[in-house]
Amino acid sequence: MPGLSASGGCEQVGGWPSGLWPRTMKKAGHSTRPLGSNVMHHRGNGSRGAVLLCGTLIWGLLGSVALGQLTATQKADIGFTALENRLGASMPLGIGVSVSQVEALDGSGNYRVNTADAQLTGKTFQFPSGGSTGVSGHATTVGRYLYGTESLAPRVGATTDGSTVANYEVNNWLGSGFLNSSNSALLPDVETRQLVNHSWVGNTGNTTTDTTILNRADYAVQRDGTIATYALNNGSGTTIPALMASTYNGIVVGLSSGNHSRGTTTIDGAGRQKPDIVVPTSFTSWATPSVASGAALLWEVADTTAGLANGKEAEAVKSLLMAGATKQGSNLPGTWTWSHTSTEPLDSIYGAGQMNVEVSYDILTAGEFAASGATLADSTGWDFGSASSTASQLYFFDVGSEFDGGQVTASLNWQRTMTANDTQPGQGTNYVFSGNLANLDLNLYSATGFTLDTLLAQSISSLDNTELIWETGLSAGRYALEVTSDTDSIDYGVAWTVAVPEPATWALAVVAAIGFAAAGHRLRSR
Repeated sequence: MPGLSASGGCEQVGGWPSGLWPRTMKKAGHSTRPLGSNVMHHRGNGSRGAVLLCGTLIWGLLGSVALGQLTATQKADIGFTALENRLGASMPLGIGVSVSQVEALDGSGNYRVNTADAQLTGKTFQFPSGGSTGVSGHATTVGRYLYGTESLAPRVGATTDGSTVANYEVNNWLGSGFLNSSNSALLPDVETRQLVNHSWVGNTGNTTTDTTILNRADYAVQRDGTIATYALNNGSGTTIPALMASTYNGIVVGLSSGNHSRGTTTIDGAGRQKPDIVVPTSFTSWATPSVASGAALLWEVADTTAGLANGKEAEAVKSLLMAGATKQGSNLPGTWTWSHTSTEPLDSIYGAGQMNVEVSYDILTAGEFAASGATLADSTGWDFGSASSTASQLYFFDVGSEFDGGQVTASLNWQRTMTANDTQPGQGTNYVFSGNLANLDLNLYSATGFTLDTLLAQSISSLDNTELIWETGLSAGRYALEVTSDTDSIDYGVAWTVAVPEPATWALAVVAAIGFAAAGHRLRSR
């Protein structure tokens, strides 16, 4: 299956950036052809930019060239198989979840999902962007990973559930189709679907225009309560794509192999770490809908289980996924070394770690625990809370002897607060967007009763809107998580879990080599 690369590994389907020549693609039995000439036009500044498809452009209708689904090994590595085996007929399927899928034009000028594809039957498709009716292999493959019959959430967009798939073309979505980024008199349209997936990256060539798009995207996610997933570029480049991986209010996805752009953002809040989470696929275009599909499972459980309704909130879903992510173990590539610091909450390559839907499901179903200075939470749980500038939000929990020597993982997420200001009241509408990022911190203490003792770990980035604690070598006893804020009334999601870590791959190899008897050393996978 031939791959294409431009600007770090994605497929170029827009105007060519200075210094980059168009790549071509060749497949046995077909002549070489250039990729498309789709260009994003932005009124008023004359800028022209490129949109990139983050995956392998499959020729024609895919046929048997690609499965378009996670392999059995990949599903096992992200905890899906274990969860499916546990739950059986009770396994969530993404029932009731609708999705918007934003796609760039392929080399033939097409962006639409193949609605006749065998893995995509039983879906209600809408094409708000109109235009070309041709089929895009890239869009079809993304659809398979996101809501296909072999995806993590095969009932997303199902006609029988009344849910839908809206398939947009990216230039239309950025413009009059949704975001209205070139018309300051209009706000973004209202998104009624729970998920929005972006398996493309790009830029307009103009930082001001890129920032406007990012501001509007964050505004729409915040206002509409959607869960947005964004792809990083393929290849190990050191530049984070301006669009859309530089937004605050979504989930940015990379690869477990580390073969994605890494580093920090350079516009609209420079220095923020990306990605948020990784998945063991070959391209970011497939990893991103896999995370969206995992989010759909959590959303359904929260929607249908008493007491878990707040688990549908975007901040809570992001925290559930990131707290559940695997940071060490035999299911990770041998090149992994996960690390972070108190001021850099995520690993510079792997983010919060590799998605593990079983652990995230267990955190969600453990229950929501409100912050309290006088009541115990469980050692695994979560909350959708509201921060205060004058009072800490505390979550006390006990670690039992069965977890002695284990670890606690905690993830805190909140959104950048966006405001649309009309700068010409009474003269005609002109919206200018401004953002305020509250500074929330996450601390872990040992405790006696309901009194804080020793500060054990903290995550105190002043740039990111995520904090993460991963503290190993716990002893049995009482602990407390503390959420602090410099701003009142900021909604946040926090999730935590205590577990005994799985040994790393090299450790297993050593154990096997010396014939160590593993009986009596059963480990709960993290």
